Order: sequence, then structure tokens, then C-alpha cells
Amino acid sequence: MQKGGIFMSKKIIIIGGGIAGLTAGIYGLKANYDVEIYEKNHIVGGECTGWDRQGYYIDNCLHWMMGTNRGTDLYNIWKTVAAVGDDIEIFKSDIMYTSTLNGESLSLYRDLEKTRQEMIKLSKEDENEINELIKDVKIAMDVEIPAYKPMEFYGPIELLKMMKKQKNTLKLFKKYKNQDTQDLMNKFKHPLIKCLISDFCPKESAASSFPMAYGNFVAGDGGIPKGGSRAMALRMEEKFKFLGGKSYTNKPVKKIIIEDNLAKGIVLENNEEIYGDYIIVSCDMDYTFNDLLDKSYMDPVLKMMYENDKDYLIYGMFQAAYGIDSPEDLLKGEIMLDCSDIKIAPWMGDRMTIKTYGYEPSFAPENKQILQVLLPLDVSAYDYWMKLYEDKEEYNNKKEELAQILMKKIEENYEGYKDKMIILDSWTPVTYKRYCNAYKGYNQAFVASKNADAKLYPSPYVKNLDNVILCGQWITPPGGVPGAAITGKFAIQRILKKENKDVNI
Repeated sequence: MQKGGIFMSKKIIIIGGGIAGLTAGIYGLKANYDVEIYEKNHIVGGECTGWDRQGYYIDNCLHWMMGTNRGTDLYNIWKTVAAVGDDIEIFKSDIMYTSTLNGESLSLYRDLEKTRQEMIKLSKEDENEINELIKDVKIAMDVEIPAYKPMEFYGPIELLKMMKKQKNTLKLFKKYKNQDTQDLMNKFKHPLIKCLISDFCPKESAASSFPMAYGNFVAGDGGIPKGGSRAMALRMEEKFKFLGGKSYTNKPVKKIIIEDNLAKGIVLENNEEIYGDYIIVSCDMDYTFNDLLDKSYMDPVLKMMYENDKDYLIYGMFQAAYGIDSPEDLLKGEIMLDCSDIKIAPWMGDRMTIKTYGYEPSFAPENKQILQVLLPLDVSAYDYWMKLYEDKEEYNNKKEELAQILMKKIEENYEGYKDKMIILDSWTPVTYKRYCNAYKGYNQAFVASKNADAKLYPSPYVKNLDNVILCGQWITPPGGVPGAAITGKFAIQRILKKENKDVNI
């Protein structure tokens, strides 16, 4: 662009200041574009955020994050955007999580042999299947998420090199083809081993999910950056501003301006119009094609995913945070408990996750702790909570009631916490809908069942709108912060490609 004889950088407008939007913003500045981010909330981060209650900090997102090992493409992205770095401590636990059932417990250790021995000690009759699973986890230790550039930009030789690099990924995909996590669980006889597998992965998810996730952890790649979710997002925003980007919070976008098959800009909720050369949409895709754009622009694959809810599933979750008036950490990490005996509705899950944050003493006042609970929900819970939300008092009362039930369950299992816990806050699918426009209040993306076409992914391009690019976890099912960051970088590379520029940034 040229104005008055002076060269002007082309302007990119990014809708949404979550991990995808912030990543796109930083890479856009590195590629010499003028970049502005418009975020609906008072703070950046999207679903990767946290908040303060009664002197405690509640972390909403990071339990462990792929890409914290040096030398990978994903690590390079995280370092570029200041999520990780030489001066940022990474906490790496020795235990991924511990599952309990009927008085027995089983942990997933970073020491894979220790896990194998404990599993066999628990169930000798499952030894052959245990050894087979451990073998697959070892294979998965070498799996690396492709994050250098979009696959459509690879030439034939590059693709061959990529296939060679991804041989272990392909090997696991081939072995577990047309199998889901339930099929993997069915290979084992002991109920606790079955729980251990499904406590991390939904039963409908691909059977390869568990060994690949655990392999990543064993390889040391699953760490948590110092300060947790909010601190990471704010570091990314600081890097974005340092490079010259403009970040606008409390600026909800209600429409993309379309003229002559081009996006000219955006309309804010206050009716202010902002114009630019490219629009990157990094917010919820349901909101994108029902509010920002006409639904006719929606990619057929994405449309099919929304309509085929039996093969492309979403879930929900109820979460609560508690202050503990004791410095003694009885959990020392992440524990999965059976909670089928307190089920008050059919949409409640049978297992709950509880976690303390001993590695981050700043999350709680001195000599106290914070404990958080995650209770998986069926997708039908969304309609239940949304209906309740029409009466705010009834909604808050029901949240308080469920948080009390969960607290009692924790006290029954950990008597040392009895009469030492207070409820700090609780949140539901409504929270994610209100805060991030999340489709049916789910904070991740579609989980493809074994009947779904594993090769299908929504397009990041918008047909008939050449200057609009999509990014974020909804175009990389099943979602998560790594996919969000990768698609953020890829969005800029796709713009560079449109302008016949070097995409290797």
C-alpha cells in the first residue's frame, strides 16, 4: 500500500485475543504487517486465562502443555511468542495423573518402566496388553507435532521428509485405525486400568490418543510455564505490543464488513467501523458463521461437523475452586476419583478430577492452598445450565449446591481437608458461552469418533472471501492450546503465500 509516496504496511485485523489471535499477531508483526487485535473481554487469553478470588488465583487452562521441549517446531513457536523462554521456568511433574477406584490407585509416571511394573502388579492377567500398550507409548515418545508451515505448502521432497519424520505417528495411527478409546479399554480386564485410560481421553476419542499423550509426557514435553495460563497470555500480549502491535480489549466485534466479495473491515459492538487489508478470525467458529459472517460462507466440512453430532462430539464441564486452610498438600498433583455415587443428573460424569498447585505457591495465600475440581458433563448439560441462567439466583444456587456436593466428596476421600475448605468460585458451560462465545459452552473442539473421517479438517480459508483466514482450535479438532498457536502462525503464512512472499518465518 502506498500513500503520499510513502510505503505503508498492509493492515491485518485479528478478531479474538486468545492464544491463536496473539500468536497470529506476533507472527504478523514479524512479517512486517501492521496488526491490530480486537478482544471482547477486559483481558487477553480467551479460554487460556485465570482470575482472582479472595486472595487466591484460579487457573482455568493449563494442566500440562505440549511443546515445552527445546528443538521442536512447536517449541520454536512458543518461544517466539514468549510463552516459554530461557528465563521462564517450566514445571515438569514426575506424575501425569493418578486414577483411583475402590480403594486402589494407579499412576502414570514419567518413569515408564515404573508405570509398567505397577500396572502388572495390579493386574497380572493384563500383562500382555500392558506390555503392548507401554511399547506404543515408547513409540509415541518420538512423535512431534508438525508446526513449521501449513501442509499445503510442502513440495514433494518436503512431504517425503515429513512422512519420514512422522513415521511413528503414522505407525500408531495405522495400528489403531477405526478404534476408539473404549476399544482400547476393552482390551484390559482390570477396572482401574480401564479408568486410567478413559480418565484422560473421552471414550469416543481415537484409541491412539492415550498412548500419544502419555508418550509426550514421558518424553518430557508436557510442562507448565511459570505463572500458569493468565501469566502466559499476558507475556504474549506484552511481546505483541513490544513489536508494535495494537491490542484493544473490551472491544467486541459484531460483524465483518463485506463489499464486492472482499472483507473490508469489522464493525464493533458500539458500531465503530475499523478497516484493514486482511481479517484473521480467531474466535469461536459457530459465532463466526452465525454472527460475524453469513452462514452461507461456512466450509462444508465444518457444517457437516456441526450437523453430525454423533460422529463429531462435544462435551461440557462443571468446575469449582476451593481455598484450603492448610499448607499440607494431600494430593501432590492431579487425582481422578469415582463420583458415580453423587450423580444428581444424567448429564453428570462418573469421574472427577481434583488438582492442587503446590508447584505455584503464589496461587494461594501463605500457609494455604488452592484446590480445583473438573467434573465432565454430557453435552445435554449445556441446555440445562442455559435454561437455569435465565434466573440468575436459581443458577447461582444450583452452582453452589453442586460445588458443596463435590467438596463433601473430597473431604470424604481426604479427611485432612475436612472443615478446612471454602468455595471460591464455580463455573459451567454457560461461563464459556458468555466469555468466549464457545459453541454449546465447550472449551475445546470436536472429538471425532471412530466412524468419522479422520482425514477431514475444516478449511482455514473462506470461500469467496479471499482476504479472510480462520485460525484457532475449532479448525484443528480436538483443540487445545498447541493447535491454537500453530494455526495462528499458519494464518500469517497463508497471507504471505497469497502475496507470493516467503512463508518460512
